[in-house]
Amino acid sequence: MKKVIFSIIIINLFITGCFKDEDEIRQAYKVAVMPEITAINASFFDLADINNTYVEFTVDFETPAKSVAIEETFNGYKKTLGSYTSFPATIRITATEAVAGIPDVTIDSLKLGDSFLFEIIAEATNGIKSRSNIIVNASVACESDLSGTYDVLANGMSTDPGPTPDENPAVDFVYEVTLTETTSNGVYTISDFSGGLYPLWYDIYGLVPADCEGTLQDICGSISYVNTIEPFGSPIEGTGNVDPVTGIITLDGTATAWGDTWTLVLTPKK
Repeated sequence: MKKVIFSIIIINLFITGCFKDEDEIRQAYKVAVMPEITAINASFFDLADINNTYVEFTVDFETPAKSVAIEETFNGYKKTLGSYTSFPATIRITATEAVAGIPDVTIDSLKLGDSFLFEIIAEATNGIKSRSNIIVNASVACESDLSGTYDVLANGMSTDPGPTPDENPAVDFVYEVTLTETTSNGVYTISDFSGGLYPLWYDIYGLVPADCEGTLQDICGSISYVNTIEPFGSPIEGTGNVDPVTGIITLDGTATAWGDTWTLVLTPKK
């Protein structure tokens, strides 16, 4: 399943009044029209392809409407984007359009986690305008699609005297791990942070593969261990990357308290 780093889209529901033009004079709710977002085709700005990326959603009404305008907010700065008069309307906003006119903000200055809010200002056929109860929150993020089973080729060295010479150092040890998406975007559980080396080395202490679960984070193709503690109490640190074409993950790791080190090559199973 595709995931994307950080919050990609949030729809917040709240009841607002209506306003006449820009003075926001409160009117009876019954005279307003409320838009619906009927489809979300692209919900974040892809940092890896920032010059070509866009967000896209479709706006429609159950009752006749005259027009909608899109109001954008970024770090407190507000501006109005295009106006649409035919419905359903497909709204496409490129990252270039989103930053245009914002002081000191350019495509190149956008960073992971930046967030653009898009509100819909609807105008009824009677001229009454209303601020919609729908907010599209489009973040600057990256696609992450790492869930699955991987063949592992592991090389590493333990600092413990217990493993046998044919186990340590480990050379081209073959194993299999599974990456499972969590509730946090871009964060995955890995079934064995060591790629099988810890069960190989430390079965003499009763350690089994189920003891070696860890956590990886993917930020735009850069992989790192996060919040992972090995069975003997040492934090696990390390970084790597994923090949955007093959999906192969290369990952270096270390148990910082003991000095055990390893390099894993994870190849997605077909």
